[in-house]
Amino acid sequence: MKVMMKKSFRLTEILLLTAALLCGCGAEQYVMKAAALCPALFPMSSGGPVLEEALNVSEVRNEAYSISEAQNEAHSIPEAEDRPQDAADIEWPQSWKEAYGILLENWKLIEDYGDFSYLSMYFGEEHYSFDRYFLCDIDENGTPELLLYSMYMRLTAVFTYTDEPVFLLYNNLYGINLETDEVVINGHWHGAGGSGIDEWSACRITGDVSKYSMYIDYMDLREDGGEIRYTVYDEGTGIYEHPQDGAEYDAFYAGHVEPCIPMEYYRLYDLSDLNGLEDVQ
Repeated sequence: MKVMMKKSFRLTEILLLTAALLCGCGAEQYVMKAAALCPALFPMSSGGPVLEEALNVSEVRNEAYSISEAQNEAHSIPEAEDRPQDAADIEWPQSWKEAYGILLENWKLIEDYGDFSYLSMYFGEEHYSFDRYFLCDIDENGTPELLLYSMYMRLTAVFTYTDEPVFLLYNNLYGINLETDEVVINGHWHGAGGSGIDEWSACRITGDVSKYSMYIDYMDLREDGGEIRYTVYDEGTGIYEHPQDGAEYDAFYAGHVEPCIPMEYYRLYDLSDLNGLEDVQ
């Protein structure tokens, strides 16, 4: 029974002393107070209260410090080698497939190749992200474009690859016209102007260049006292024109919009799923 009581006192003693040390209390002050409260635990000696068995206070203090250090280490900033890479630190490979894999692993690298600051401001940092992707060789030059898609923003960022990633554009894409090497947009994803429903535009992809190539719109303003208004952008002249009838509008629609493959026909892959790098659609 005495042995069991002694072990129980010993355990209680260690726990209390450790708690005192962690709270910043001095060991000597703790022992004096504990001796007054529990003489059986701390018998008296000529030099004052002592532990029934000598307790190495420095070991307990060191153990307490090691616990604190472990806690700090768990919440410390990762070492440089553990942080996401910056684009400047990357030696980009010759293979577009390997390069796209790097971007999928850390999509934020795209910010070094294009200005996406408006998106984080418009949608908020918590919603600004790209979480899906697919590949499509829009201009059929042998290097497929990487299309990063955001489920929340409903926007697609288009990249190609030379000896490094090349940002081409981002927008709310309607589809891809493989006959004209264009991505086609219906309406506008923010702001005002245009009819929206009958408003179409396109950008042509040629190698590492994206060029605004087509715009048409149809607005019937007769209910508001206006008239029917057509708008057509002529890529050859770079001029917006307003023809009297819809012949040019219909011709542009037939050549640029109708052949499109709508975006919903493409298979989207999660950024963590690298099988999409084997599937050029």
